[in-house]
Amino acid sequence: MKRLLFLALSCSLWACKDDEVTPDVQPPQEEKPTATVTVWDTKQWSTDNPKGVPAEGATVQLFASRQDYLNQKPAYTATTNKDGVAKFDIPEGEYFMVANKGGLTNTWRDAQGNTRVSDTLFQSAAEIFDLTQPIQDNVLPGDFKYTDLNGDGKIDNNDVAEAPFFTLTVKKDSVNAIRALIGSTVNHAYATYAEIEEKLHLTEFPKIAAAHRQMVMLDGILSDEADCQITNLPASWCDIDQFKITPANSIVENIWKDHYASILELNKMLASLNGIQGEKADLIAQLRAFRAYLYLELHTYFGALPITDKLLMYPSVSRSSVDQTRKFIKDELTAVIPALTEDRPVTRPWYMTPSAANMLLARIALTEIDGGSAINYTDKVIATKKYALADSAAVFTAPASNEIIWDMTTSLTTGLTSPFKDYFVRGGLKVDFCPAIRYTETYLLNAMGHILYGSIDEANKSINAVRTRGKKPAITLTTLDELRIELDALYKEELYREGFRFARLVLHRQAVAVLGNKGYQPDRNELLPIPISVLEAYPKFYQNLGY
Repeated sequence: MKRLLFLALSCSLWACKDDEVTPDVQPPQEEKPTATVTVWDTKQWSTDNPKGVPAEGATVQLFASRQDYLNQKPAYTATTNKDGVAKFDIPEGEYFMVANKGGLTNTWRDAQGNTRVSDTLFQSAAEIFDLTQPIQDNVLPGDFKYTDLNGDGKIDNNDVAEAPFFTLTVKKDSVNAIRALIGSTVNHAYATYAEIEEKLHLTEFPKIAAAHRQMVMLDGILSDEADCQITNLPASWCDIDQFKITPANSIVENIWKDHYASILELNKMLASLNGIQGEKADLIAQLRAFRAYLYLELHTYFGALPITDKLLMYPSVSRSSVDQTRKFIKDELTAVIPALTEDRPVTRPWYMTPSAANMLLARIALTEIDGGSAINYTDKVIATKKYALADSAAVFTAPASNEIIWDMTTSLTTGLTSPFKDYFVRGGLKVDFCPAIRYTETYLLNAMGHILYGSIDEANKSINAVRTRGKKPAITLTTLDELRIELDALYKEELYREGFRFARLVLHRQAVAVLGNKGYQPDRNELLPIPISVLEAYPKFYQNLGY
């Protein structure tokens, strides 16, 4: 009886039900596997950073299917930390992985929904040249080494796969870690017109201008205009001065390598412009004109040259003939003249003009003993009426004067520096810059053209234009030999230490008489030697006569 009473009281107090229910308890959830993706910014590649640098703040997306990728519906998204690592706690399975940051990615989807495939970078020129690997043109160390998907031994537009390509497989009790290399399809390429123009202005043009000044000094030291006793010149300059030049001479090696380094950089800029939309003819013309000028400087002292539009000098390259070298330079200058303008941008006073290009063509014409072409090119410069012969005392104090056709020292904020400053002296005159081309040379080239053409009266006119500017009386010469003698005297006086003496002595077979006491030998010293380091790198090269 007591037991029944207790049960009745219990039910009244706790509202007993027919079926007792235990409290809700969630079953333990299965722990999801962890996966990590380390993202590398390959645009920051260097020999010390063979994958680039870890990309902080990159977005990594995992897609359950390619259709989800097309619909931009990632299953999971994570952002990389300061170490470039994105972490996921996700179910087992296989996911398509795409990484991005600021336009850099590991998936370059084209209009057909395909992408090139790579998770490896070229680390050296030797890798690019490796003939056992698929051929991939116009690449540099730090660029993606793409997969030869069709196995034909070359990388081209046929080597693509459906995007996205890379997958992340996640398994329980496994180390689910992969990497993603993000970058551009061509890492070395410049992205915009402005970027290329800025690179040319701030970096490459100063190098080209420095190489020009070195070449001007070289001509003076080789000739009777200067000697190696100039302050701060190393012993290698004295070897040049005394014609004890060998293929191991460091000055000669630096001149060759500096010029070709700029040529290859200009090739890189031109290749980048091919992939950039918009108006770019003006910049292309400047790049090709500067490249032609670099080739012309090298050709003057080394003769036949290797001509390349590649980004690297391939070991299989050979020297073109003298005629081929000149033809390339002439074709380049002729092609760009229509896109050049006599009115340079205020911020780019060193840009090449049509007159400058015509003057370079006139120089080449005289090396080919082509008087008619020399007259034609110089007449075009005279016809512009933009230039005038300045007083000799004022030529080197005002780079913006009408005497100056082309100057490559106007961007120097500190003026000329040693050792060039010690070399480029003009008696008691103040010298602040060294022009690359000036109007005086126009008349001297024009006079030489008329001498070669047999036009005595016209040669007299051009010679007297320079004489009267120098406050000398006009003269009337009656023979071609007299004209040549006077022209030689004007060249020596008017273009002193401006880079014309040695090349002109060689061209007109006067070098033995003038430089023989310095050790000049006509069967050996008409050209400089190809540096030994260059010959070793390029087996198809041949050495110049006498070395």
